[in-house]
Amino acid sequence: MASEIRNVDVVIVGAGPSGLMAGAWMAQTGNTAIILEKEASRTQYGHADGIESRTFEILDSFGMGEEIWNKANRTIDLSIWNDDEHGEITRSTVRENCNPALSRFQEATLGQGQIEQTFLDFIDASHLVAVKWNTGPIDLTVCEESDYPVRVVVATRVPGAQCEEIVHSTIRAKFAIGCDGAHSWVRKTLGLGLDGDQMNENWGVFDSIPLTTFPDIRRRCIVKSAAGHLMIIPREGRLVRFYVQLPPGTEQRFKAKNDASEFVNVVKKALRPYKFDASSIEWSTVYSVGQRLCTTYSLYNRVFLAGDALHTHSPKAGQGMNVSIQDTYNLGWKLAYVIKGKAKASILRTYQGERLPIAKRLLDFDKRMVEGIREKAHASCTKCSLPANGTFEDTLREENTSASGLTVCYKPSCLITKAWKSRNCSQGIPLLPYSRTKLATNIAVGARFPNAQVLFQCDSRPCNLQQVLRSTGEWHMIVFGGDLLGGSQMRRVQRLGLRLSQDMFWSKRVNLNCDDRVGHIGAYLVHCAPRKSVDMMELPEIFRPFDQVTGFDYWKVFADNNSCSENCGGAYQAYGIGTEGCLVLVRPDQHVAFIGALDDLSAMELFLQNFML
Repeated sequence: MASEIRNVDVVIVGAGPSGLMAGAWMAQTGNTAIILEKEASRTQYGHADGIESRTFEILDSFGMGEEIWNKANRTIDLSIWNDDEHGEITRSTVRENCNPALSRFQEATLGQGQIEQTFLDFIDASHLVAVKWNTGPIDLTVCEESDYPVRVVVATRVPGAQCEEIVHSTIRAKFAIGCDGAHSWVRKTLGLGLDGDQMNENWGVFDSIPLTTFPDIRRRCIVKSAAGHLMIIPREGRLVRFYVQLPPGTEQRFKAKNDASEFVNVVKKALRPYKFDASSIEWSTVYSVGQRLCTTYSLYNRVFLAGDALHTHSPKAGQGMNVSIQDTYNLGWKLAYVIKGKAKASILRTYQGERLPIAKRLLDFDKRMVEGIREKAHASCTKCSLPANGTFEDTLREENTSASGLTVCYKPSCLITKAWKSRNCSQGIPLLPYSRTKLATNIAVGARFPNAQVLFQCDSRPCNLQQVLRSTGEWHMIVFGGDLLGGSQMRRVQRLGLRLSQDMFWSKRVNLNCDDRVGHIGAYLVHCAPRKSVDMMELPEIFRPFDQVTGFDYWKVFADNNSCSENCGGAYQAYGIGTEGCLVLVRPDQHVAFIGALDDLSAMELFLQNFML
């Protein structure tokens, strides 16, 4: 039988969270993809379960966040326990396990399989992305002299009545992404390896329904006991995950019998004087602690790596799934732009430039987290300590800020402008586009756009501004118009609106009524005048576009007012924006690319022309 040949835009190896995020981008932007997965189905039990607030924001931008948020268990408290002088554990401290000021979401836990199912439902609805189960690659070649330069030969296991049949086929693609885990076939085929340290330390992991008198079983806990250190992570429903520091020999006994009772016995001893048992164990495994990294993210900008194929570490900080999803969230929209001929292929080089520093920081953070958990507390101190490079409290504080992905800030590139401060520039205004960061002192160029609540101008309903920035493939121009009651400020906004409507570069990109958002720019107006004093029909038409079938789009204009009064709200103050306003350009992945004055449209245009086609 002749081998089947299929042509797609992207072939993705691995149907874990990283691969499914890449597939979600392809489905969302109207590109075809095949996801290859050697397993017969999605994850059923165990594996990753921690979801950081930034990951929730990303999922929400695709319309998947609310479903996962409602199923997940919020880990609000963190409790730390230490041995006392009698060899029994006592609670040392309880602290917040989140920083609610940074995001409208917080850290939560949910089984990886349920997260994957939400992705699969999203992907299936598009009919553009297919998942091939029981299928893995056996050969990969790249030939640039072709419309589909990536060639992948795959083998599919087909169960039969007598025996399993292997069917071979060929997929030709424009790009490939290896999301196939720590033992990545794609990475090895590219001749790349993982560099780093592997510690001589084993931990057991199991999910169970606990039977215990331990009072903090529904809190996230770090327990430092002479019998072994533990991490306790409450899950959805009645499930709880336990990370158990294993005594010598336990790993071998577990692997010989595949029996997690060895782990339960360690927990029983570590939680004394409290009683502990497990009514059922849903999943268990053993892992070795280590931090390893691949520093080459692509071959020829055609075959890319993402997630655990690039970086491996311990699961203690719950970062693996999150950083993996954030890897392909960064890559996916860039591939869509190149595939559709909306941007130069050079933008793909920013993937490694932006994500490699994040991976390095992740491994450094994980090493400090592991050291902090296994470090014994000083007898005279109820705080956990870390040698040399800070306290464990510092590491835990970092976990809920920079390590969560909320404060990731990409450096200047073709997709991120440099900041210019007049006091440091001796030669006047630079020739290249730059950002006037003084106009929005609390919005960082390169960082994700922070949330603030505003009101819809049309009906005074509250809205989280970050939720406007949907992951559709379009850029977002947020015009902070200032106080429109001042005549000069209204004229500035009107001149801006006229140019957006009439100039050729902008008129063919801004607020167009079409399904394909790749290459387009959504424009929104946020003013700080009293809402009732502003007539929406007097605003530039670009912010209230009209369609003969659907009428006016009333949902692109917002007022920075309190919901119960005409007083100003808090968005302008939170963003550090004055009443003169500014322009903020946000990438399709919600990272800020440019900040300028209302009359800096030419600089923004020059910036976009550097890479847009």
